[in-house]
Amino acid sequence: MRPRAGVAGRALRALGVAALLGAPLLGSACAVEAFCFAGCGDDSPSSGGSGGAPSDGGGSGGSGNLGNVGGGTGGSLIDAGCQADTLTDLENCGECGHRCELPAAFPRCVAGRCEIQECAAGYYDYADGAADGCEYQCPFILPETEICDGLDNDCDQLVDGDDPDLAPPPGACTRTSGTPCAAAVAVCDGATGTWSCTYPPEVETDSGFVRLVETLCDGLDGNCDGQVDETFLTLGMPCDNGGVGVCLDPGAIACDPNDPSATLCDLSLPPDAVAPGAEACNGLDDDCDGLIDEEVVHDMLPIPDATTPLFFVDRYEASRADATGTSAGVASGVACVRAGVLPWTATAWAEANAACEARGANHRLCTAAELLRACEGPSASVYPYGGSYAADACNGVDHDGVSGGTDDDVLLATGTLAACTSADGAVDLSGNATEWTSTKTGETGGTPNRDIYQLHGGSYLSPSAGLECSIDLAPRAAANAILANIGFRCCRSP
Repeated sequence: MRPRAGVAGRALRALGVAALLGAPLLGSACAVEAFCFAGCGDDSPSSGGSGGAPSDGGGSGGSGNLGNVGGGTGGSLIDAGCQADTLTDLENCGECGHRCELPAAFPRCVAGRCEIQECAAGYYDYADGAADGCEYQCPFILPETEICDGLDNDCDQLVDGDDPDLAPPPGACTRTSGTPCAAAVAVCDGATGTWSCTYPPEVETDSGFVRLVETLCDGLDGNCDGQVDETFLTLGMPCDNGGVGVCLDPGAIACDPNDPSATLCDLSLPPDAVAPGAEACNGLDDDCDGLIDEEVVHDMLPIPDATTPLFFVDRYEASRADATGTSAGVASGVACVRAGVLPWTATAWAEANAACEARGANHRLCTAAELLRACEGPSASVYPYGGSYAADACNGVDHDGVSGGTDDDVLLATGTLAACTSADGAVDLSGNATEWTSTKTGETGGTPNRDIYQLHGGSYLSPSAGLECSIDLAPRAAANAILANIGFRCCRSP
């Protein structure tokens, strides 16, 4: 229900000058105040109004009351007792002597009941009924737009923040969409007539204003500019624990969870550092000294024996540090000696020689004579395993490298065929990969002129004659030859 509101201009016109001076109005020959502000109403119960004259078909009289009273029902409008129309007379509304007086209101008598015709200027009727008149006094004569000042400007009984009509001034708060500031709330302080902003805890503020520059590293857009922690320029950059080799623990710069104003090196990312250990031939700095695969104790055999060795030879064909049973790897550097991995093949003579020398002093490619001695053993066997050819003892052309189907001639992992072992313990000196030696047999001539070196042992493509430890017409290749079936192994002088 909309309240009855006083309208100043209309009220003044109704009252006239006399109303402004407090003069009484005349009605039914009785003096009546237009409205009152306190103490309104009769002091005692009134008697009921009389009914109309029987000759006019009048009804019964109204009952007495303290305020609004209904008049008689039907019949003549004139009460014989006061000679007044009790249905409309303000002095005798509903009964003789019952005056219509409503606080801060211009009353009227309708059908014997007092009603509010209009509220006085600055007063409003929000209650349900006329008994208390226009009970609410607004501090303003005419309603205005609600503003933040501690007053009810629009006269709706709601002040400042309690009034949904109150709107903050444009730009009072930073409300950038898609940022924490989108949830900002403007707050009115009626006592001072000022606005402030309440921001979510994710927003960085200074004296109530959003900071221009973020000061916290917290994974949030603290200054609502669409960027997160942009002040901390090193976030995400690589860092580490300062170790080397396997002792190195790499990480990335991240916000410090214990100090949002700082960053730290987050080392929780894999891989994790491990404790230093003995150096192995694996392409890693296992002892954390800054050197890779140095001082490795390689698996080498003394020839002819450990008491008076003439030289030492690798037990297996050389392999790369990152080789596996299915991949030859790509690492370069030191030649390793391991079982169960694919040999290092498809390499030129110079790279093979350098890989052996990278192990340290006295390491080198073997001579043809050294590989012959390691292959035939002290008894000068034709094959590493004995004097008679066995098709499947070593990986030659007669051995099926892949079980089932047709015959497959492929390179096998080192040590796959245990039978292909010499009396001194060297493996695969016959077949699998033919091996470079340091024995030079000639030059290619021409430009460029290249050295030619002897190869030993045959390969997975060789027939029985090419798998013997000693071959009358030994195979050889120019130093720049790069073939999938040419590998090498290393020797060491005592």
